[in-house]
Amino acid sequence: MNAKIKIIVGALVCASLLTGCAGGNTGTNSGTNSGTESSASASAASSDNSTGASSETGNSSDTSSEVSSIDESNLTEEQIYDNMVERSLMDLGNLERMSKFIEKLENKQEVTIAFIGGSITEGLTAGPEKCWAKLTYDRLCEKYPDTKINYVNAGLSGTPSVLGNIRLQRDVLDHDPDMVFVEFAVNDGNDQIYKDSYDAMVRKILSQEKQPAVALYFTVIKSGHTCEEYMSQVGKAYGLPMVSLNNVLSHEFETGRMKWEDYSDDESHPNEWGHKMTADLIMNMFDKATEKIKTMGDVTITPLPDTWVYSDRFADMTFIDRTHSSDKLKISSTGTFDTERETLTSFPDGWSYKGKPSGCEPMELEFTGKNLMLVYKCNNSAVFGSLQFTVDGEVYTTIATSATDGWSNPVATLAYSGAEGTHKVSIKPVTQSGDDKTTYVEILGFGVA
Repeated sequence: MNAKIKIIVGALVCASLLTGCAGGNTGTNSGTNSGTESSASASAASSDNSTGASSETGNSSDTSSEVSSIDESNLTEEQIYDNMVERSLMDLGNLERMSKFIEKLENKQEVTIAFIGGSITEGLTAGPEKCWAKLTYDRLCEKYPDTKINYVNAGLSGTPSVLGNIRLQRDVLDHDPDMVFVEFAVNDGNDQIYKDSYDAMVRKILSQEKQPAVALYFTVIKSGHTCEEYMSQVGKAYGLPMVSLNNVLSHEFETGRMKWEDYSDDESHPNEWGHKMTADLIMNMFDKATEKIKTMGDVTITPLPDTWVYSDRFADMTFIDRTHSSDKLKISSTGTFDTERETLTSFPDGWSYKGKPSGCEPMELEFTGKNLMLVYKCNNSAVFGSLQFTVDGEVYTTIATSATDGWSNPVATLAYSGAEGTHKVSIKPVTQSGDDKTTYVEILGFGVA
């Protein structure tokens, strides 16, 4: 048992027994194991406009409520920790896709497991080798030493599912994964744009020809913010395994066994122990799924329901930059925007402009769809300007690329939302003040749906 949790749990066990301590029980890698959130837009509260789509998950299993009712006063440290891990499992889902994935592992077929999310998945504070995604991958390699398991970590700091949906194909689906973990519960807000993007992203993964397994991991930050409630509706509708960190921490905090600082060194990110504990939660889901699958017999994957959980408005989102093209968007002129300079590391093939707005010829493009998303570099700087979008001959919106919470991070926001069709767009830089003075902007790419 982990030394840190032993200390935390041991202290409470001793106190609860009232007998003193003497009486208590003290990216992208591939390989074969050889033996061993920023936001897309302002996060204002909004009403839940769910369509209420659902599906039967006959093999689902919710163990969290059962574990919560257990009397823990006389349990050992190991039993308390085991209960904590068990409490994280919200639902196993229907396990149809998981059974196919586990079958490949057991039959020594090469597989790829991918993780997409924000900085928690990327491994901020713990590092790429000690983050929960890599630790989960390592544990699977240990469990299936003769199976080649490829690892894709598509975690990106400060990004919500709005941007996740845009970069999904590039960062995850192009690797042809057999299983995908999705983690955006603390980077997303409650506006409809997040719900629609999350639904579209999960559904797009499930729609792949390979029929990959998908599992949802819901995190929480110190303030208590998590989008678990509405995201779990997506998991229930599509019969997916779901793991909740909040189910673990809230109970441990209530009992006094843990405080936030045991899990995290800041307001949001797990420390090294927190990442190890998270890997335990994920592997518990794998173990419970494996046990259940043994009783299921032959499995046929159920088609996705016709009804979306929230909305199909961001379905099949396509990303476009200098190296990723699509018939959905054609650039007729880049104007005076720089087409050679590398932009942000995570989005290097964009366009930039530095100079007076009067000296910049606009970028001209045409896209076919209902929605145009802009991905841009955001910074807290008076030099960073805005981008004015003229759509079908009329000024539609002006998007500021400077914000008080900007830190040279990628941000995605709606540049146009309207009728389905082919639309002509002109983009030019303007200053925050409206004066004709030197400004700087970076367009990292576009999303079209």
